[in-house]
Amino acid sequence: MLITREVINKNITFLDLPIESRICNYDDLCYTIDHIKGILLNEYNCEPGQSVVLGLSSCTLQIATFFACAELGLQVIILDHSRDDKWISVDYIDPKTKALSPINYYIFDKKTFHPTIWARHNFLKNNADHSVELDSRKIDNKEYVVHTTDVLAKDTDILLKCTSSGTTGSAKLVKHTHRFFYELIKRNNVFYYGSVCMIMNLNHGSSPATYFLPALNSENTTQFVSRKVEMFNLFDFKDLTNVISKLKIDHLMIPYSYMIDNFFTHGANTPELNLYTLSTIQQSWIEYYNQGKVKNIISFFGCNETSGPLLINEIKDKDFSESRYKLFDDFYKLNTNEGKNLEVAMPVYGTTISTNDMFDVKDGYFFYMGRNDLYRVNGLQINVDAYFALVSEQVDGTMIIDTAKDKLYLAIWNDVKDIDAKITELNSKLGSLSNGLHKIHKFKVLNKDKFYTGVKLDMELLRDYFRNYVK
Repeated sequence: MLITREVINKNITFLDLPIESRICNYDDLCYTIDHIKGILLNEYNCEPGQSVVLGLSSCTLQIATFFACAELGLQVIILDHSRDDKWISVDYIDPKTKALSPINYYIFDKKTFHPTIWARHNFLKNNADHSVELDSRKIDNKEYVVHTTDVLAKDTDILLKCTSSGTTGSAKLVKHTHRFFYELIKRNNVFYYGSVCMIMNLNHGSSPATYFLPALNSENTTQFVSRKVEMFNLFDFKDLTNVISKLKIDHLMIPYSYMIDNFFTHGANTPELNLYTLSTIQQSWIEYYNQGKVKNIISFFGCNETSGPLLINEIKDKDFSESRYKLFDDFYKLNTNEGKNLEVAMPVYGTTISTNDMFDVKDGYFFYMGRNDLYRVNGLQINVDAYFALVSEQVDGTMIIDTAKDKLYLAIWNDVKDIDAKITELNSKLGSLSNGLHKIHKFKVLNKDKFYTGVKLDMELLRDYFRNYVK
């Protein structure tokens, strides 16, 4: 029960775009896997249990590198968060990077990533024990002579490391084993057939086991297309819609809502496409579905601690609702306690995880009700809904609760006139609700896009920013 090349459907062809002539088969992929393993073993003396960050965009080289690391027993780190300093400081180790450290190897190929991530690239080069630069041209030309097929991993070894979202406290380290991923991708491969397209890096702790690996494992997948897309480049989305139509892609994962908006507004007309997302399916997308622009939109609900999907929602459902999810098998055992909080009995691990998500269960469907997290500052529980309502009356912003420091911060997302007066008014109302125990200690106007990790606003990153950078 290992994640090795043996889980890949041997009949898949691999295509890297935009160069359509770059097609390879399973044997070509295995050649690349073996040579990357040879480099790591012979030039860097890697050992099972060490950690690696893959600095590679979506491409066949990334696939080969992932499996090379898996077979050698290396732990693949999903480093998916952003930082307000745009990773400029190579000396500042943020909380999530600390949790995931040490980074023993940083593997990259300069040809495969976008210039916008050069700062992160430099940060990783400075903070990894070893920087491993691959040269895809030499691999293609078979110039490397080192070669190994050894598999050093065991099924109990850690395959992947990521962090929890850090919504209510410090982000926690999350680890998943080979055996858990093996069982999960065998379960998830039922979604995939025909041509599958991947446009982003291994962007989220849940993505490898819900999309990347099960698509490669499915006996019904015939082609795996890699097409790098820059998240904020609208031209890329216009080109992507043309690629999907031309190649008759059957499956595409676009994790974030704003990216799906861009996909549709740039002319997507892909009636055979199953579109997957880690976000909520927006009501506004029904228009595109009804026009036949897409075959289906499927939302996977889960978290890094559980991977998933725990539940799914599909826009094609007759009684579709943004908040209504359903089970599609019994792989996970789900339960809602008296407070309607979702509890997950984990297969393989034999543990139970509380997700802090509330669901109202009716007629076998799970209706999402939001989070159920309790916060205490200065010993007094916070009425989150009431406090957030007060914030929204004054500014477009998000209140950050720092229970470790007993403080409240306010991130403001747009410039505001008379900001000091508005904060004074807000603090007066917060003081009235808390008998003077609660107030906004720090506030600042920030760019919201810089504080997302995956599909969620990264509260831990915001807490750390206010603790260390806001006076």
